[in-house]
Amino acid sequence: MESKNLDRGTQLFEMGRYENAESFFHKTLQEDPHNWNAKFYLALCYFNTEKYNEANKLSDALLSENPNEPHVFYLKSKIAAEKEDFNNAHKFIDEAISLFPNDADFFGQKAAVFMSEKQYSLSLEYADKGLQINPKNQFCLNLRAQALTKLKRKVEASETVENILYDDPENAMSQTNVGWVALENGDHKKALNHFKEALKLDPNNDYARNGMSTALKARNIVYKWYLKYAFWISNKSDKNQWFFIIGIYLVYRFAVKALSATGMTFLTVPIIVAYLVFALGGWIMEPLSNMILNFDKYGKYLLDNDEKYSGLSFFFLLIWATIAAIAFFVLKSDYFMVLTVAGLCALLPIPRAFLQYSRNARIFGLAYGGIMLLLGVFGFLFIESSFTNGLVIGGMLILFTWIGNAIK
Repeated sequence: MESKNLDRGTQLFEMGRYENAESFFHKTLQEDPHNWNAKFYLALCYFNTEKYNEANKLSDALLSENPNEPHVFYLKSKIAAEKEDFNNAHKFIDEAISLFPNDADFFGQKAAVFMSEKQYSLSLEYADKGLQINPKNQFCLNLRAQALTKLKRKVEASETVENILYDDPENAMSQTNVGWVALENGDHKKALNHFKEALKLDPNNDYARNGMSTALKARNIVYKWYLKYAFWISNKSDKNQWFFIIGIYLVYRFAVKALSATGMTFLTVPIIVAYLVFALGGWIMEPLSNMILNFDKYGKYLLDNDEKYSGLSFFFLLIWATIAAIAFFVLKSDYFMVLTVAGLCALLPIPRAFLQYSRNARIFGLAYGGIMLLLGVFGFLFIESSFTNGLVIGGMLILFTWIGNAIK
């Protein structure tokens, strides 16, 4: 039996108006509680609005009714991947492929999971398998371009990008993915053009908006070099990232000791400064660039509320540290030096907290930075020496660089 509510919900779903579509699918299920299509579309709406638990629960109900439906396994793989449960993401998409091996999107999903795991060669392999089924599949083409970029096969990546845009120049997601490929290849001007085109086609595309923001930041030479490093380190496995960071720290410690032993202590300060720039640059670069965009005529419109708060808090703490430093030199009071140290050290946890997705990580960052500032203002009440107080705050900064990423 035809359902007007199901038809209207499907139309809204295809328009990307998922929250509006949900109500019509609910109405359909009130008319017919066993309508399988309404349940499936409702699960897709839940997924697209990031209600992953509801989507997963409804997917399980669908499989209890039809245990051999490959598209439900495909959906469950996408849900698992969003939760970074890659083992189950592989398990579900493998089941979908075994049930129906002629859907290019299934191989695209397999490639996407490998991409998330930074297994770029395997991602490319499965993207190519999907393209053997459907050479025009946008999902597989975009993943192929990303994998080739990660593997530094720039010529092939460029050819794939051209094919993507030739086949479907009006696809906002394709324009966005091409922009990110250009950005990773260091061409921020080309990236800007693609992000602009993507936002013309879909003004609500957050992925394109983030790309546009990043491309604007990349006009700054310091941020451009930071972005090169960020792309490079992000392409490494988590284990190799830690090996690299620990290795740099050991080299730094060895260099400082060697310089002290040879009497070349005048080089120690530049070495320490270089290490701190490397170690802390990744922590402050995003908030710093958000601060700059906050005062940019056009850039401020690309920032979401969290990015604005991150930039403004960074600006406030810089003003705090600057005023305190001036007061220290004018009044010669160690109290203001402690305030300067507190303001500079809080630049790491507080602005960064606004950029965290996890509620616990946000609360921890804001609380940790707040304690630093409170120690700066009131520490003299229970720590007699200003020097000791400054060391405590500095020690908190060093500790934060080690535990900050561990808070989920």
